[in-house]
Amino acid sequence: MKPSDGQPSMELHEISWGDDSAEKDPYLLEYFVDSAAYARMRSKSKSMVIGRKGSGKSALRKKLEEDFANDQNTYVINLSPKYNSIRSVLNDQEIVSKYGEEIFFQHTWLRQILLDLLCRIGDDAKGRYAADSMEFARKISVDLNRTSKDLVENISEVLGRIKVKAGSIGELGIQVEQELRNIADVQSLEHHALKLANGGAKFVVLADDLDLGWDNTKTANNMLLGLLAAANHLTAQSPNIYIALFLREDVYALLVSQTQHADKYRNVERIRWEKQALVEILEKRIAFHLRQRGVTINTDPFSYVFPETIGTSNTDNWLIERTLSRPRELIQLARYYTESVNGNAPSDGALKDSETHYSSWKLDDLCAEYSNQYPGLIQLFSYWKTKFFRHKYHLSGSEIREMLLQIMAEAPINQSWFNHLVASTDIDGLLQLLYDIGFLGDFVLGGEGGSNHATHHPCASLPGRRRAPRPLRGSWHPSPS
Repeated sequence: MKPSDGQPSMELHEISWGDDSAEKDPYLLEYFVDSAAYARMRSKSKSMVIGRKGSGKSALRKKLEEDFANDQNTYVINLSPKYNSIRSVLNDQEIVSKYGEEIFFQHTWLRQILLDLLCRIGDDAKGRYAADSMEFARKISVDLNRTSKDLVENISEVLGRIKVKAGSIGELGIQVEQELRNIADVQSLEHHALKLANGGAKFVVLADDLDLGWDNTKTANNMLLGLLAAANHLTAQSPNIYIALFLREDVYALLVSQTQHADKYRNVERIRWEKQALVEILEKRIAFHLRQRGVTINTDPFSYVFPETIGTSNTDNWLIERTLSRPRELIQLARYYTESVNGNAPSDGALKDSETHYSSWKLDDLCAEYSNQYPGLIQLFSYWKTKFFRHKYHLSGSEIREMLLQIMAEAPINQSWFNHLVASTDIDGLLQLLYDIGFLGDFVLGGEGGSNHATHHPCASLPGRRRAPRPLRGSWHPSPS
């Protein structure tokens, strides 16, 4: 299984799994795993990518960026607002109190996207003869020094113009949309962008990192709904303008629940991973780093690094079960494992021990991911670890409900979402919430129809089978000291 005598070898702790952030991983495209989701986005048949944190949205965006950029007469624009830019807007009390409506953000996003398009194509035209709309785009590129203004600058400029004309959005009158189009220069910018698009230029806008700084306030949600409306409007104007938005699944669900136009935003690509593709993610990364070291092996890359089984489970099943089928979590668990191994022999003991460190990381990650929707989660996790440390890994429906009832009665959490569940003793609601965020998973019990002790879990069950929820192991392991 290992390299032949005299051949280069690599100890397992030397394996590099790549950067946690797709944007910062210089080798990401070397071990990118193709998928049906990639194929549909590459063909421009979907307008939004929806996935949980760590599911591979940014990796997909980076691959699409490279591939679209190689298409003839295609201009790719990355729209990734910085955290500080989003927070500057959402912390501006004047915006929150007077201007934070969806229609305001729709037109500031339209201005942002159109300036980005024109600036990109205008910069490409420098040094060549340009006329009409191309000359207009080149002038914008020169005026803005090749890069469009950022979101804060554009919003500030539009705000200043509104203040000259009216004191708030409401004072623009019944012609508010037309007034905003004029104030934000959308009419002129759109005219020239469409003229270039209809003349053969193809624009691809990839909008990612949209949850950075987002805090689930009305203004924050209107800001993102405005982007959805702007993207929908522009893509309807020309087949040569393609805008793809990359959103966290929970953020998307909140947004569509708050708009009357949810039907416009159903053309989504939901990222889902099968076991074979997840194993391939690990194998491609292992194989890449083995090649870099000149190591030749006579087995598959997965078996080179991982033991065949851990306890009574096949290792691939064991890994995927604990990482909820998300690439980032899978890679992180693999990283904790290999960093703890001495030598080049797979170790089931080291893999088992690495689960504790992974679990601690996972809980911190969940708290960060859902800090806006469910503040106080850290207190729930801490209570669970303290009170249920010795509980078994798999739990029946009656067991988990008894534990959740105890949490409702005793956990020191004073947050509206939790108080609402407690007030109605909504155990199933808390169970659903913990399942949705990834704190609880589920497993199929053996036998036809399962066991009488299992709980039918509607959101995850399979026809004719019964499932019982189970906690991630980390939810009841103490954090390492």
